[in-house]
Amino acid sequence: MRRVLDALDRGAEWLVAAIFAVIVCIALLQVFNRFALNASLSWSEEAQIFGHIWIVFLGIPIAYRRGAHLYIETFCDMLPAPPRAAFNLMVELTWAAFAVSLMVLGFMVARVAHLQSSPGLELPMSYPYAGMVVGGAYLLLVAARRIIGGAWRTRQVGAA
Repeated sequence: MRRVLDALDRGAEWLVAAIFAVIVCIALLQVFNRFALNASLSWSEEAQIFGHIWIVFLGIPIAYRRGAHLYIETFCDMLPAPPRAAFNLMVELTWAAFAVSLMVLGFMVARVAHLQSSPGLELPMSYPYAGMVVGGAYLLLVAARRIIGGAWRTRQVGAA
């Protein structure tokens, strides 16, 4: 199971890197077309925006898994060990609740947005909003792993 979860983590990171690489290529193509060929692409900006949406919602759980998000240390560090563990568990449960709300609300928005097409790429608008659902599901998986693994018990003073 551990290898499957590690592969999923690496896959998410590679997906974010691939989306970023595609965004960079599209931006370079856009600049080349605009300034060298004097012809703008109608779809390039929209594709980059959609890519950014996916990067943001996949990047949230990646950063959370790595402990790179801001954490409330000042208040927590003043607490003795048992209340500190309870506070840390509350933080982890808040992340899980955020993940569930992201999935549910993202699905609701994507379902409504499916009725509309994007102007440049002519894709259903549910495609960019699906990043919220996928990112929320991955975030929930990461939060569950942290809660079950006891990350909230072992968080040390000054550690994120």
